[in-house]
This record gives sequence, C-alpha cells and structure tokens, in this order.
Amino acid sequence: MIGAGTFLNPLLKVVTTVAIIAAIYFFMVRPILDTTEDISGGITHSVNKGLNQAAKAQKQAQQAEQQAQQQGAQSFEIQANDVSQKQADKLLKCVQDAGGDVEKIQACNAIVAN
Repeated sequence: MIGAGTFLNPLLKVVTTVAIIAAIYFFMVRPILDTTEDISGGITHSVNKGLNQAAKAQKQAQQAEQQAQQQGAQSFEIQANDVSQKQADKLLKCVQDAGGDVEKIQACNAIVAN
C-alpha cells in the first residue's frame, strides 16, 4: 500500500496550498500594506508639519505679548514720570511761595497729593 500515490497526493496538496497563500500575499496583502504605509507616512508628515507651525505661531504670540508688555510698561513709565515731574514742580512752586513759613510748607503736601 505504500506507493507513489500516497506520497505525491499530500505533497501536491501542500504545494498547491502554499502557492495559493503566496499568490494571495503578493497580489492582495502586500499592496494593501504598501498603501497603508504610504498613507500613514503622509499623515505623520502632515501632523509634524502642523505641530511645527503651531510651535512657530505660539512663539510669535509670546514675542508679541512681550512686546506689548514692554510698550505698556514704557508708556506707564512715561506717564508716571510726567506726573511726578508735575507734582515736583507744584511742590517747588508752593515751597518757594511759602517763603519759609512752616504751616504753608506743610499745606504744600496737600496740594501735591491732589
């Protein structure tokens, strides 16, 4: 009962099965995997590009905020210096007009506070 038919039939079945699986892999699975890889690579590139642009926009926003704060601080300093100079001028004039009178000089403080 051991003969060529008992060995060749199972061997042909195995070879045929392997050939069919290989054909399915090369004609269906591999193209799908290649396409998926291309798509995921494109998505990754797009996401990285978007993140870089977001980082640049955030940096620009921070720089703009710093500039605004510096300009606001400079504007406040200019106004504060103008007020201080005006108050100093009022105080000087008041003290000069007081002519050494202590009560009038003390009253000058009230004028400056206004």
